[in-house]
Amino acid sequence: MNPKILASEAADILNISLQGLHKQLKTKKLKYSKLRNRIYFEHNSSIEIFKNFKSVCKTMVFLLVKGGVGKSTLCRETAIRSTLLGKKVLIIELDHQGNLTKSFNIDSSKYPVLIDLLENPDLDIKKSIANAAPGLDIITSRYDNSVLDNFIMLKGIPLYKILKNKISTLQKKYDVIYIDCPPSLGQVVTAAVLCADLLILPTTPCDFSDSGIDITVREIEKITSNYDIDKIPIKIVLNQFDNRERDSRDTYTSLIKNQTYGKMMLDCYIRKCKDIEKYRRAHSTIFETTTSNYGREDIDIFTREILDINSHTNNS
Repeated sequence: MNPKILASEAADILNISLQGLHKQLKTKKLKYSKLRNRIYFEHNSSIEIFKNFKSVCKTMVFLLVKGGVGKSTLCRETAIRSTLLGKKVLIIELDHQGNLTKSFNIDSSKYPVLIDLLENPDLDIKKSIANAAPGLDIITSRYDNSVLDNFIMLKGIPLYKILKNKISTLQKKYDVIYIDCPPSLGQVVTAAVLCADLLILPTTPCDFSDSGIDITVREIEKITSNYDIDKIPIKIVLNQFDNRERDSRDTYTSLIKNQTYGKMMLDCYIRKCKDIEKYRRAHSTIFETTTSNYGREDIDIFTREILDINSHTNNS
């Protein structure tokens, strides 16, 4: 997998002309290519192009008690887009189904997963890391992790402390860490919440999406209260939005007008895009092509918003 960012996209992010971006690529002798009159480049060149966007490593957690909201897919595409913005990215998959790991065509049996790390404390977490794409690594998951909650309860293991310590050892290596949680509430999700700098709740335009948010937000508030820590910022993003459908419009309106959730809503939403799923099934990504589509545009805007990368003049 070789994700690409268009020179025109980079120029827009940096708020410079396309000619100015071309000049940077040539002056800095960065690798780029051309396809159908479109210039693009990959992660290694992005590191230099977006070097002014460097920031302290943050851990962002995707979670919702309700399944089927596209949480893992959104985490996946956001992580890939982040690498094209010059970030070195790590995904930690906590969902025992391992769908995110499988989507990268990675054989998780070759790597220790979280349950292995808990059973063998001397095992180096770095041995669990697989490379998924240029600039993107993943700590894989598989069905062995399905016993995590029982293991933690029976052994009395403070998973949140172990996970936080292990993440802290990796923060110097990465610019951003994304954690993908299972659609449930338990010790594993609690540990992820306690490690988070930002909690991202994807939801979809359906009758039951609000209840999923209600339960998840209440649980987050309970966790922060029980562990006596400051409130963790929560952001809600509407996924699979279709302006032609009443459910989409009604869900968006009700969330925006909600006294609590309106303040949590991100400025952007993710429109329904079949290409995202099509490329995922092929172990690819919408960013491997240079073709424009809703998914590419929306994931880019979403990624920039959560990474706090706004258009500004590039002084390099």
